[in-house]
Amino acid sequence: MKQGLEKKKLKEELSKKILNYFKKNKFNFTDLDLLIDTSLLTERSGEQFKKFTLTYKDLFGKEISLRPDLTVSTALKYIQEKKNKEEKYCYYGSAYRLDKDGDLKVFDQIGCEIINSNNNKSENILINSILEPLKKIKNLEVILGDVGLFKILIESLELPARWKLRLVKNFSRREYFEDMLKRLETNYDLDQQAIKLDTKRLKDLEKLDQSSLIGGRAVSEIIKRFNKKIKDPRDDYKGKRNVKIIRDFLNINTSIKKAESIISSFFSKNKLSNLSIKNYLKKISAIDKDIGKKYSINFKTNFGRNTDYYTGVVFLAYVKRNSKIIELARGGEYNGLLRTLGYKKDIPAIGGAINLNELINL
Repeated sequence: MKQGLEKKKLKEELSKKILNYFKKNKFNFTDLDLLIDTSLLTERSGEQFKKFTLTYKDLFGKEISLRPDLTVSTALKYIQEKKNKEEKYCYYGSAYRLDKDGDLKVFDQIGCEIINSNNNKSENILINSILEPLKKIKNLEVILGDVGLFKILIESLELPARWKLRLVKNFSRREYFEDMLKRLETNYDLDQQAIKLDTKRLKDLEKLDQSSLIGGRAVSEIIKRFNKKIKDPRDDYKGKRNVKIIRDFLNINTSIKKAESIISSFFSKNKLSNLSIKNYLKKISAIDKDIGKKYSINFKTNFGRNTDYYTGVVFLAYVKRNSKIIELARGGEYNGLLRTLGYKKDIPAIGGAINLNELINL
């Protein structure tokens, strides 16, 4: 009992201290709604949030959800208040998520978000703001990644548009993504027997009501995909080569200081033509210049795939205790999330949150 009260007091003191630091850095404190209209999540973003969101019906039969994520709640607040300029938010509260076994997990978080900024150093400001309260923790380590680099890589490969779209779209679905690579590597989609089977399926689908649904997709949409697949073949010898390039790219793990040169060299070595890669990598170097000397930062191209809505820079701060990784903070860019939730267009946004429970346990 006494220990519980001490933890509660410590949490209050610590959260107050961190919030004051955020406020000094011109982040405005905001109270976020605990409950969210489920339709705001599911009708606009499909299954993206539904899989881990706790929902129930109110007295009027309306489906309500406990907020699964404070970044999502902040984005919804920005939309509901009809903002159209830069906002710097900070917050403190709990997020409620279901794990893969259906058990409820509660996360006490304190964090900040920068939405719709024209400042090209927003990433540096946000990451530094989240890491600063943790800087005195012994053996603190940081992993940095950028899921936007994967999209640039895929665009530079000699692949049909449908394969590029599928690889980017399913980057966060690790098992399915791996299955796709195996199919690409073995030229499954060029197998004559498979093509015959696809052609037969197409003819069967054309006989159905085009507006009817199969697996949540309209028959017309499935037919369009089949047609694209049949009419957009690729050269069989490139499948294995492309998969090797993708796997090699996702194995890059280096210090942030070397990230720009290593990735640039990777593109050159594999004769991948993409004019935007050098400009894109400048933000990684800018982060290194601003905060690289303060922390031990590793850059991993395979990092950041566990959250569907991340679009660019992602980061994680952690410590190791008895061979166990303790996550203290994480965050990233989500430039497409607000449009997914109902905003009129894509706008730049980045956020991060500190896990108060783990921080106090240290």
